[in-house]
Amino acid sequence: MKTFDTPDQYLCTPRWFLDVGFVMYAHFERAFVQTTVEHSSVNSGAAIPEAELLIECLRESPLHVSRDTDWHALISLAENHNVLPLVYRALEANGAEIPDFFLSAVQDTHSAVEILAAELEQLLASFAKEDIEVLPLKGPVLAETLYGDVAMRPCTDLDLLVHVTDFNRAEKILMNAGWIASSPADEYQRKFVRDGILVELHFGVASPRSFPFDLDGAWSRTSNSTFRGQPLKVMSEVDRALYLLLHGLKHGYSKLIWIIDAQRTLDAVRECSPREFVKRAREQGLEQVLFIGCAMVLEVLPQRMPQGLAGVLADSPDAMQAARVSVERLLAGEAGTGRGPEIWGIYLLTETTSGKRWRRRLMFFIPTNEDYQWTANHRIPRALAPLVRPFRLLAKHGIRQAWRAAFPPSA
Repeated sequence: MKTFDTPDQYLCTPRWFLDVGFVMYAHFERAFVQTTVEHSSVNSGAAIPEAELLIECLRESPLHVSRDTDWHALISLAENHNVLPLVYRALEANGAEIPDFFLSAVQDTHSAVEILAAELEQLLASFAKEDIEVLPLKGPVLAETLYGDVAMRPCTDLDLLVHVTDFNRAEKILMNAGWIASSPADEYQRKFVRDGILVELHFGVASPRSFPFDLDGAWSRTSNSTFRGQPLKVMSEVDRALYLLLHGLKHGYSKLIWIIDAQRTLDAVRECSPREFVKRAREQGLEQVLFIGCAMVLEVLPQRMPQGLAGVLADSPDAMQAARVSVERLLAGEAGTGRGPEIWGIYLLTETTSGKRWRRRLMFFIPTNEDYQWTANHRIPRALAPLVRPFRLLAKHGIRQAWRAAFPPSA
């Protein structure tokens, strides 16, 4: 059933970026906006006024909106980072004179989110009829939970987690409803498309090659909830926080919405103390993932970091320093593009010992179903797939890129 095509697939790469560098504030504050405008390859180290305004909006700072503001550029940046509704809310709260085309872009975003929310409602009803438990990942449910309104956090697809034992039945429900599988199932999901809408049906939250996640434990700690009257499962506050931190790091925090997700989900952990939270992350092997997420929040949204958690982090200066190094690399654009080996270096930076880093390096040489298929197509014995995979990786990504991924700075 499971097939795995390429690292590019399971890492869910961002589509495009506009590199606008760091946005510098008074002395110790700085933030970044990293994105790519289509057809543009010009990079500038200078702060862009619209990027600075964008960060001020997200920080909920008092705003000064210049008469020379390029509203089209602001829309482009905000849409690229999935924060247009948040930016609009901040501008409106500060009495800014907002042009009509900006309001139109916000309304288009709201309409797109509502289409996905309505689709999610129908899917939840369909799964409920077959007694299949569903746990939506991100999307409208996350927006409603962390942002108070489905329209405040745009999304482009629906991610639905089901038990692995229910996966085949869930696939049939989608196919019977006209959803078309766009690819074979990989190590943790399968993608379906209908009427331009993408649904990713998960039986895991991430590839086993990325980060550990106590999925069985997370399922056991879920609680019942509803979305527009339809039943669903939700993760515990700690599990949700660890999942979103894992998700953001997997993508190199290359969109600002993932940093805001991290801040809000950290702030929403009430079921245990900050110290117990760090302990649970450590027990799951996600302590450094937590530290990197916290370091990213401190870098971009310092005033909104939960104070109790910040105090606990201060008790681990070495781990926090390692996390800051990782964040510096992410902000500098050295990783986080999400394309093959570039993202693998991030995984290595989550390991704190040489032995663990070597074990993670070796994980990337474990053959996938695609490797076995390739060897079969070329009439190579299946047992030789472990020897073939390194050469296939080098052929695809090149020696320099593979070396940088396996031995990134500070790892």
